[in-house]
Amino acid sequence: MKFKEKGYTFFVYSAEVPILKEFGLDENFLKNLPNYFDNHGQTIHKARNEIKVFDLNGHKINVKKYAIAPIVNRILYSLGIRKPKCQRAFLNAEKILKAGFNTPKPLAFIIQRKNGLIYDSYFISEQLENVSQLGHNCKNVSLIKAFALFTAQLHEKGLESTDYTPGNILYSKQDSSYKFYLVDINRFKFRNKPLTIYQAPKTLYLPVSTETRLKLFISCYAKHRNFPKEYLINKSLFLKRYNGLYQQVKRILKKIPGAGKLTGRSVK
Repeated sequence: MKFKEKGYTFFVYSAEVPILKEFGLDENFLKNLPNYFDNHGQTIHKARNEIKVFDLNGHKINVKKYAIAPIVNRILYSLGIRKPKCQRAFLNAEKILKAGFNTPKPLAFIIQRKNGLIYDSYFISEQLENVSQLGHNCKNVSLIKAFALFTAQLHEKGLESTDYTPGNILYSKQDSSYKFYLVDINRFKFRNKPLTIYQAPKTLYLPVSTETRLKLFISCYAKHRNFPKEYLINKSLFLKRYNGLYQQVKRILKKIPGAGKLTGRSVK
């Protein structure tokens, strides 16, 4: 669907109509969302991007509004050299579900253009209920072990998140078992074969904070994949410490006037 209003052009791409009806979505809501978003809905996250929950006649949906990208990225997105984040999130969600893993059902994405360049963009999905965030300080041994199995299964199917952080992993507990959900999924790789022992550490060090828990997590992961745990632990700890230094340097750079161009911060 394509709409024009006040110098902007909206492009709306959605799931099949039966799926939209299942969540109370219609063309009118999608058409008006760019004007409706700022003054309606319940904000559940607001930083660089903003996430709101909307209740549509008893159906709750999740809408993520992406910050306006730096000019270089806007040009790349607008020319089709790279897919916008909202589009990647929608397509990745479809692939993740098809692979047999859980993520909120993708419903639509909207791209707003001004003078030919991508301006605002939105990703609309199912709002999950009764779930918790994995969190940085997970002390539950059974949860860590279950999450290690989930990660091993993910990697065995060739799925790799390059933003595999605790905030991007939700879970629910049913009796004695855990169910995991992947969110914020625009940074995802879909390989046609399992991740190797050399590829895995790039994501293994991200979701668990302390070294003690990280060693437990990786030991369980290594057992499931029949990998030598010593190599995985040592490589993951090295990457964790290296990333810590990188983040320190990045925080210092952000304090320098005009450093947004160096760090790739989005425009507010």
